[in-house]
Amino acid sequence: MKLRDLGEFPFLRRLQQRVPRDAHVQLGIGDDCAALALLGTTLLTTDTLVENVHFRREWTTFTLLGEKAFAVNASDISAMGGEPTFALLGLSVPQDTEVEELDAFFDGFLRAARASHTSLIGGNMSAAPCWMIAVTLLGHAPHGIITRSGAQVGDDVYVTGTLGDAALGLHVLQKGQSDVQAEEAKARFLCPTSRLEISRSLVAQHLATAMIDVSDGLLQDLGHICETSKVGAEIKGEQLPLSPSYRALCGERDWNLALTGGEDYELLFTAPVEQRTAIADIVRTALAPITRIGCITSHAQGICVRAADGSMYTPTQAGYDHFRTE
Repeated sequence: MKLRDLGEFPFLRRLQQRVPRDAHVQLGIGDDCAALALLGTTLLTTDTLVENVHFRREWTTFTLLGEKAFAVNASDISAMGGEPTFALLGLSVPQDTEVEELDAFFDGFLRAARASHTSLIGGNMSAAPCWMIAVTLLGHAPHGIITRSGAQVGDDVYVTGTLGDAALGLHVLQKGQSDVQAEEAKARFLCPTSRLEISRSLVAQHLATAMIDVSDGLLQDLGHICETSKVGAEIKGEQLPLSPSYRALCGERDWNLALTGGEDYELLFTAPVEQRTAIADIVRTALAPITRIGCITSHAQGICVRAADGSMYTPTQAGYDHFRTE
């Protein structure tokens, strides 16, 4: 059935029946506003996915698209050391969208939300020439927040997971490549994982001094930490965590995508040297590796990438910027 045949409000009534009740939600889907009963620090973030900018329908499934729409916002909450709690969703789709496609999208979105103990409490739907997904996510910070501005000279620099896989996945999707390594890279682009468990451990033990998620490329996002903390950084190229598929498709010494590729949604954080043992303990229980890739230096030194032989490595491209064309 087409959405234009069912209509907006009958679909919203169907959706309302799928959303579980939450004790903190006084009013959820179905009124002019949601009403919440909250205590403590509240985190808010918003992100948008636009068809033919962030995704193409022929590249993914609607279920994976729903999961990704939630995950990219949950990643921002985790980068502040928080826990996601409530979601608002603005969804614009063509009038000839199949209702089953919307159902599949919400299958993915609600599954990801449930896994993070998050309630969908409202939003908006409208007709549009293409899919446009705008998510606003609320979270709480039971142990306080971690900002970008706390890095200190001498701190270690860490990153979770592996780097460059999402950008590599986009590249192979654009080329139509479909071997085993390409499929692994595509999965990282189409369905990222927010590192909520690792964030929870870091903030509960007060280990990290600054943190951000890698959404626009390692160097770009490390630059945000350095700028707000008024420090520099040195990254050791050989210590960059690269997946087997990345090594197979890009090689051991081509670090460009690992340094500048966006949408990995890994955590990038700094921590004092004396916390190395505690961070190693987290690694033993985490679902993803945590790799020490460098150190924080003085502001005057800027950010550099150094190879094992002491030479400097200069990427051939910059991190992602929606509005830069060169």
